[in-house]
Formats: sequence, C-alpha cells, structure tokens
Amino acid sequence: MALSNSVKIKMCKVKNRKCTECKTIYTPKVYNLKVMKQCSKECIKIYADKIREKEFRKETTKMKKEFNEKDITFWENKAEKQCNKYILLRDKGKPCISCNTENPNIDYAAGHYIPKGRSAALRFHEFNIHRQCNNYCNSKNSGNLIPYRMALVKLYGEEYVQWLDKSHTMPRYRLDDYRRIFEEYKTKINNLMVAK
Repeated sequence: MALSNSVKIKMCKVKNRKCTECKTIYTPKVYNLKVMKQCSKECIKIYADKIREKEFRKETTKMKKEFNEKDITFWENKAEKQCNKYILLRDKGKPCISCNTENPNIDYAAGHYIPKGRSAALRFHEFNIHRQCNNYCNSKNSGNLIPYRMALVKLYGEEYVQWLDKSHTMPRYRLDDYRRIFEEYKTKINNLMVAK
C-alpha cells in the first residue's frame, strides 16, 4: 500500500542506552513515540513507584506546610529555636556560663537559668539564657544551676537574679506573637552576623 506524499515516516535506528533503574545496557522499545528509559516491566514498575513516592512526598510536604502555618505549637518551637540560635551566636567564643569550659570540640546549647518548665514566661528572656556546655552542664547536670546563678550575679547583680527567681505571669502568646518573636530573632541574627 502506497503512502501519500503528505505522510513522511523517518526511520531511525534507536541507540542502546542504560536502564535508569538496573543500569543494564539494552536496546529500548519505542512506545507512543517515547523511547522507554527502562529495560523491563520490573524496572518500569520500580520507576513508576519512585515517581508516585516523589509525588506523595511533594503533596505531603505541601499539606504539612499549610498545616504548620496555622499551628501554634509549630511556631512556638520555631521561635524558641531561633531564640536559641541567636543566644549561641551572641555568646560565641565565651566559655560555658556554669563550668567555664572553653573546649571547642564539645557541643554547646542555649541553657536557661530558669527552665521553661518552671517559668515559661522567661522562655525568651535573653538574660535568662546563656551559652552552656550541652553534655555536662545542660543535660547531665540539669543546668548546673549553682555556678550558673553565681555567674549571673557577677554579670547582672544579686537584685536582678532575685527577680529571675520570683514567679512570673506567663504572657498569653498567640500564633501571631510566636511569628513576631521568630521574625525578631531572625533580624537580630542577621544584624549580629553583619556586625561580626
């Protein structure tokens, strides 16, 4: 059967290629004018599963982001992480507030003198938070509070530390408050990095 002049079929030899999944060299089949990138049905299934997994992760990430934007606990934790990051940057190069170690090979944390479990009102109070060795003072020694208090008295005076020791009314933070705190510490971090 003769083909009309308007129909032109270009015959070309398909080159061997490497399968995207098992890495075998194979001669690909053309399907719907697409050159298949996998050598077998098994590899096609593995590839399709990966695509589905990727799309699922993408959709899950999108949904999680949308949920987190309205979740107060998410922003509360995010604000605290940003505050702690600022404290560590502010106190960079200083020794541990409690034991005075300056060991550069250990992990440091933003240690609270009055822990948030005892007074959440002081959670973001910068004079209540200082660089502290994480493993010994902050974790194993529950803040190593006696030398911590002595260091605070040297820094700020006895009257101030007595004020810290009192009970404090917790502010009624809302979602927007935690977002604002996060942004404030983000700005402080940027300003410190520019200054240093």
